[in-house]
Amino acid sequence: MNRKTLVRDLIAGLTTAIADIPDAMASAVLAGANPVYGLYAIMVGKPIGGLLTSSQFMTLAATSAMALTAGSALAGYSGKEYAAALFTLTLLVGLFQVVAGLLKLGRLMRFVSNAVMIGFLTGVSVLVVLSQLGDLTGYSSEYSNKVLKSVDLLLHPGQVQAQTLAIGLLTVILILVFDRTPLRNFSMLLGMVIASAAVVVLGWAAVEQVGDVAKIPGGLPRLSLPSLSLVPELIAPAISIAIIGLVQGAGVSKAYPNPDGSYPDTSKDFTGQGAANAVAGIFQGMPLGGSVASTALNVSAGARSRWANVFAGLVIVVVVLLFSRAVSLVAMPAMAALLIVAGIQSIKTEEVLDVWDVGWGPRLVMLVTFALTLSLPVQYAVLAGVVLSVLVYLVSSAR
Repeated sequence: MNRKTLVRDLIAGLTTAIADIPDAMASAVLAGANPVYGLYAIMVGKPIGGLLTSSQFMTLAATSAMALTAGSALAGYSGKEYAAALFTLTLLVGLFQVVAGLLKLGRLMRFVSNAVMIGFLTGVSVLVVLSQLGDLTGYSSEYSNKVLKSVDLLLHPGQVQAQTLAIGLLTVILILVFDRTPLRNFSMLLGMVIASAAVVVLGWAAVEQVGDVAKIPGGLPRLSLPSLSLVPELIAPAISIAIIGLVQGAGVSKAYPNPDGSYPDTSKDFTGQGAANAVAGIFQGMPLGGSVASTALNVSAGARSRWANVFAGLVIVVVVLLFSRAVSLVAMPAMAALLIVAGIQSIKTEEVLDVWDVGWGPRLVMLVTFALTLSLPVQYAVLAGVVLSVLVYLVSSAR
């Protein structure tokens, strides 16, 4: 490693960390967790994943799909039990991924139907948007299903809180404006910070802040041992989340060859992701997976080696230690707006149309998976998608 490479990795790590901080917090909120658990996850997981995965550029982050699945699986928990369940779930996800890597199961990724994955990820994107409408508008629906919650909101427009909605819409506008400037890599961070500052300046006490719903500690994460009594009921969702992370990670690593031009070993990526999740679970983190957006930013920011991800983790440590008070002042509708924009941007219209043009078979598979994702708990929709992928492969082989 020469000095020039080290400097470029440091700049890339700084850029990626600053951009991923609001995303990690928002993903934790999406999972129903304290935002700091998202920060702890990337603080620990990024450097470990950077050092151990075969892909030198792949960046681990708390992806929306994994966060939404975790939130769905842990819906019956609350308080300290929720936190214990989340950390135990993250550890289990990591262990399953490590086992998958050691068994060289990377080759099985070719059996996962593209139609199933597009249907599932599109459904997740829609659920991300729908799940944040409550925080965006200040209306709390009694329904548990996110589609029904959205319908209930439309039926009660008079209960929308004007100040909360105004901050949410301001955040959306700011993100879209900054997206058109040289600061586009930081558009979400800037939108969230400016809108949250507006709440403080205007004195809008009715607008909920992170500090109102979660305590943000100002230190490093403490060691958290798994709750063995929760393991049996968390095995199924852990497998579902592990599969999501592995499939997303395989897609990311294929898109970004290593500096020497070679393509990463998918099975080794499994092991590296698993180790990152296992350690994140022990240190109060939530599940992580390979992120397309974060990896693209890492490369475009000038990363030259795996050390960029290590530096990103160190930057996040500094943020947590020095700016925990600022984190507690972030407005909840601003974070909801961030997730809504991210959810809409993650809908891959071109890929949906590609599957649609292939024929009735893939089209039907995609629509069924999409419908299952919207109607079932996400962890079961994932397992149903895997079964559907196997059936599609068997039918294709028979033909």
